[in-house]
Amino acid sequence: MQKPKVLVIAEEKKTQSAVTGALKDIAIILISGAAPEALVAEYTENSPSVVIVAVSSEPAFTFKAIADLVAAGALVIVIGQTKDPDHILGAMRAGAREFLLETDREGLRRAVHEHAKPSETRGPGGTVVSFFPTRGGVGCTSIATNLGHALQKAGRRVCVVDFDLHLGDVLSFLDLPGTYSITDVLANIGRLDRDLLDASIARHASGLRVLAQSGKVEEADHVRPLEVSQLLGFLRRHYDQVLVDGVRGFDEMSLAALDASQKILVVLTQDVPAVRNAKRCLDLFRRLGYGDNKVSLLVNRFQKNPDITARVIEETTGLPVAATLSNDYHAAITAINRGLPLQSVAPRSRLTKDIEQHLVPLLAEPGHGAGKVGFFRNLLARKADNGAAGTT
Repeated sequence: MQKPKVLVIAEEKKTQSAVTGALKDIAIILISGAAPEALVAEYTENSPSVVIVAVSSEPAFTFKAIADLVAAGALVIVIGQTKDPDHILGAMRAGAREFLLETDREGLRRAVHEHAKPSETRGPGGTVVSFFPTRGGVGCTSIATNLGHALQKAGRRVCVVDFDLHLGDVLSFLDLPGTYSITDVLANIGRLDRDLLDASIARHASGLRVLAQSGKVEEADHVRPLEVSQLLGFLRRHYDQVLVDGVRGFDEMSLAALDASQKILVVLTQDVPAVRNAKRCLDLFRRLGYGDNKVSLLVNRFQKNPDITARVIEETTGLPVAATLSNDYHAAITAINRGLPLQSVAPRSRLTKDIEQHLVPLLAEPGHGAGKVGFFRNLLARKADNGAAGTT
């Protein structure tokens, strides 16, 4: 049976060594090297079963870090040099499960045995999939909503997140009212469990959940890049698939969503601007550290005999086409205007079948690991890349 992963956050080397010595035979120990503002990104990337946090020389910062980690779905055990009542109370209020003396070797082993499940049974949570358009109008929102419906129909727990915080269309595509917004979830993330989350955000008749900024556009600018990573890590703990629409370009918000994704579907059509942009995007993704196993090409409105074939696209971009979706404008626009999934409007359409037979299995494939590069890592290099892309 595989050992559970334990992430240790401690500023003192002797504390790191004490925890490692106590747990090395029962757990895989990861010593945090992240800056305080990047702890959530590090947690999301490594998906440990348990996080052990040592009270630092500045307890207030420790408790803030604990609260952020708990909000992202972490199970936190706190250790301290003494059982200071203020430290214990602060840790519990921040959401920690236990407070132990760092010298309590047996207590630490018991806590890890009790709270940590091996990664082969617990798993890192669901999969975050971001749709990245190569230009406007390639159909990302339609694909995201209909794929979400197909996955839900296949027995998955699915949430579609609309990160176009000002003019997102996901709610309209499914004829859903705006209810609990993204900023609402972020404000209450430490108090939401699965049942309360399900009851709060918009629910389609199929069971598909949708989280958008709704009508609270005035609050959209309050969402920070770090919170994007935090939100997607939290949702990943509660849903099998989290489908992210509204990611466009290479600004910090988009990069945060892409970093937190296990899969990026680059959506293009069979025209020269879309294919050229796809090549530029893939080149930039590679410079950002995203492996080709994380990025897939998806050709929408595919036609079999145009000048730009799937082979031309593959030769131009250097990446195989993972899936194609048939061109059925009538079915697609009818579904959009009626606020219904394609399955309800045109169950026999080739487009409907392509989503069910090509995209659903694509997301079921193993090996969709997260990229190795975190959002806050190499940020200056990313900005340089971003500038270079703008001059291409």
